[in-house]
Amino acid sequence: MSTSEKEGAMKSILVVGVRGLPEVKGGVEKHAERLFPLVAQRGWAISVAGMKPFLQPGQYNGVQLWRAPSLGIRKADRWLYAAATLIKAIRVRPDIVHFARLESAALLLAYKLIGCKTVVRYGADCDAHPWSGPRKWTMRCAQYQLRWADSIIALTPALAKKLRASGKRRKIHVIGNAVDQPQHFPQDARPRVSGDYILFVGQISQKKNIHRLISAFRVFAKRHPQVKLVIVGDWGKRAERRQVEALNDDRIVMLGALPRSELGPLYRGARFFVNPSVREGHSNTLLEAISTGCPVLLSDLPENRDLRLDAKHYFNPADVRSMVSALGRAHANPRAYRVSPDRFPQWDNIAEQTVAVYYKLFAGDGTPRDAQQAAPRS
Repeated sequence: MSTSEKEGAMKSILVVGVRGLPEVKGGVEKHAERLFPLVAQRGWAISVAGMKPFLQPGQYNGVQLWRAPSLGIRKADRWLYAAATLIKAIRVRPDIVHFARLESAALLLAYKLIGCKTVVRYGADCDAHPWSGPRKWTMRCAQYQLRWADSIIALTPALAKKLRASGKRRKIHVIGNAVDQPQHFPQDARPRVSGDYILFVGQISQKKNIHRLISAFRVFAKRHPQVKLVIVGDWGKRAERRQVEALNDDRIVMLGALPRSELGPLYRGARFFVNPSVREGHSNTLLEAISTGCPVLLSDLPENRDLRLDAKHYFNPADVRSMVSALGRAHANPRAYRVSPDRFPQWDNIAEQTVAVYYKLFAGDGTPRDAQQAAPRS
């Protein structure tokens, strides 16, 4: 073990902004579940601060799990979580506080004042405007305090470019998500749906553009009545789900949220996977589809373009006709829309890059150079 590794082995990290793990839905939670056990294996003392009911105190694969107090009132618990994690940091004095989402960095300056190094993970929601209600002020406060962050981890080069344009140039590292290993998706399970189907997986919100996808699918289905659209995920608003249910279209199958371990059979059985988002970071569900050999279509966003897939994989998410055309092309020849997982990093690679960011915080120069993204390899 090198001198730097010995020094790193003595460092402690408090992760703030993860609701819970394991098997908690959400991109931030999936990222934390895959990444931080690997960081712990490299000699760092990791503690994840979570919330009720998403986390049980204890340990998960070498990561200490701590749950903030709860009043059982969702909005109040968010503020209580913010205060409790800060108090915990004052008590245990971690070397690094890693904010897993921008919103959790609203008290970043307070952590700096007690002597903690700070790392902020910057994803798609960080660039979402306009926010509304109390979240608007929380996000604005967190955005403002990025100037005091020791390091910022942007999920894609496109997000890093936006950060640099705002003047935050010398502390940005581009580190995305990774493909999964076969053991993450057991082979012996059967899919919940049979026959030909197109698959969408994700937390359903306005940014996921699901209603436009449904409109495009219904046009597509006039020529392909045997094909179903399978939607996996929680609906942010019940009224939006009822609106889809009112269509009385039995070709649209809504499975709700499923455990991550049950997604493998659905990916493997799908004719292809589609990501129609109008705002995206570095999509975990897209990488899961690629991991299982599922053909993929995705919206033509800068963050998705950073994946460097062939042009045929992309469509205009604001144009239903573009989406219908893409669905037709992929259905006609799904094999042509498969992407090799070998083009993308493994979670071990992401852990190495993240640990490198941590080491730079203690290098003494205070101006870490941009880390190279684990970009798809051509």
